[in-house]
Amino acid sequence: MALVEQAAGASPQYAYFDTAAAAPPVPEAVEAAVSYLQRTAIDGPYLPSFRREVYEKLEQIRAAVAGFLEAKTSEIAFTRNGTESISLVARGIRWQPGDEVVVPDTEMLSNVAIWRMLESDAGIRVVPFEADSDGMLDPERLRAAITPRTRLITFVALSNATGAVQPVAEICRVAAEADVLTHVNAAQAVGMMPLGFRTWQADFISACSRKGLRGIEGSGILAVRGHLIPALTPALAGWWNTALEGDGITLPDTAKRFEAGSPNVPAILALGAAVEVVERIGVDNIHRSVRALTDRAVRGIRGIPGAAVYGPIDQNRLGIIPFNIDGVDPRELTDHLESRGIIVEAGHFMATPILNAYGITAMARASMHYFNTTDEIDRLVAEITAFAGKEAA
Repeated sequence: MALVEQAAGASPQYAYFDTAAAAPPVPEAVEAAVSYLQRTAIDGPYLPSFRREVYEKLEQIRAAVAGFLEAKTSEIAFTRNGTESISLVARGIRWQPGDEVVVPDTEMLSNVAIWRMLESDAGIRVVPFEADSDGMLDPERLRAAITPRTRLITFVALSNATGAVQPVAEICRVAAEADVLTHVNAAQAVGMMPLGFRTWQADFISACSRKGLRGIEGSGILAVRGHLIPALTPALAGWWNTALEGDGITLPDTAKRFEAGSPNVPAILALGAAVEVVERIGVDNIHRSVRALTDRAVRGIRGIPGAAVYGPIDQNRLGIIPFNIDGVDPRELTDHLESRGIIVEAGHFMATPILNAYGITAMARASMHYFNTTDEIDRLVAEITAFAGKEAA
């Protein structure tokens, strides 16, 4: 069965090319959240037997997510989004003044702001690192950037701005050889490609569920290597992740220490359903499908007169295609495409260094998933071509 035949939840009204912002959630995810909320409205959320059932289900989902990320159940924390996951890592490490964090210029705001805050809060030093002209990171150049003060390298696996798929495993290996920690932002990658602790050998993996996983908004994942957990300080504390012991508190030696207060049950249930869908289809199948769709779209857009496609020119790209058409305002193009039933996005995507490198201030971005079709891609290319021709005239 073709993947698109399994892609319930894609809009019949629109050809949707904005998964890099948020994908349409799979119906199973929506149903899981809605069913829970409906039952709470009827029976109340704290009916004892129901609550036991819910908490048991959350732990089953924790185990499923762990398997999906090649981790142990004790290494998985549920968060509200990818930004929170990154911040929990940043605030959890016990920094020493002068510690260095390598932050490439490939990063969006969520993987920049917290490290800049820590420069003043904890006295760390953010060390910029330039990608090449395609937005790719060179592991050997990163090796040369490591100093005795380097504590962590933090980087995105799949860029929201260029679509570049970084050599994550090689970067993590270089860092490990120098006894440097690695945090990988998998917000765009999870659900789109094989990944996890075994595949990447990272120390921390963060992600949200609303993009490649096709969960709902308001849920994220943080995976932390088990041996690191006891030394990390949770940014939040209270019910759920602490217990009173005399005049002090105790914290679990699991990733649950990063979860405080009432869990976002609907979003976590949706996350579990979304993971089940990905597992049923097969992440390898999704990866192959998205790569083929990406190649077709790149070829089509590059063939439009005046088109500039940013990012890698080879196979180091997946799902995300930033572009501009000479003489065409990308925001006007986005509005026109919406009027034609095609959804893309335009903007700076919180990636100022990348845009500066290309000498632009904004770009259009088409991003796809397995629910897209070749016919939709051909329609996208035809509509861009027609609009560009009208603008030129």
